[in-house]
Amino acid sequence: MDILLDIASTVLLVTGGFFVFVGGFGVMRMPELYTRMHAASLTDTGGAALILVGLMLQGGFTLVPLKLAAIFLFLFLTSPTASYALANAALLSGVKPPCRNETGKTFPGEPPVADGPKQSKSSAEKRTANKTVAGKAARKPAGKATRKPAKKAARKPARKKS
Repeated sequence: MDILLDIASTVLLVTGGFFVFVGGFGVMRMPELYTRMHAASLTDTGGAALILVGLMLQGGFTLVPLKLAAIFLFLFLTSPTASYALANAALLSGVKPPCRNETGKTFPGEPPVADGPKQSKSSAEKRTANKTVAGKAARKPAGKATRKPAKKAARKPARKKS
């Protein structure tokens, strides 16, 4: 019976340690604040839970597992709440989350993400952007040669077609 508890607690401790390591690695590798917080908060809660359950199995039938259960409950409630408060404070202070679709590119009309990879527009995206801005007039330069004076256009009489 003791060997089964030792194997189960070892598996839980190693898995929890792996989760915490991956979370720390994700915090270093992610590009912006919100993805870093996501990596840290999920693996912090999951990894800590697995480690505490593994330690509870090692503690046996004493007062130690009850204390570890209280720590587990405290971490399970406070870690997601702290992550939410940090994300909300960042959003209210003006840090905007990047808007991306499934392919990783920004949505049409959104400015490119400052700290993400630079995306170049394809020719199809450029054509749709030109059509949506202001039609053909947006592509013409705004020089004097392209503008027609309103007075001269109004004076010309309309020609009759025969």
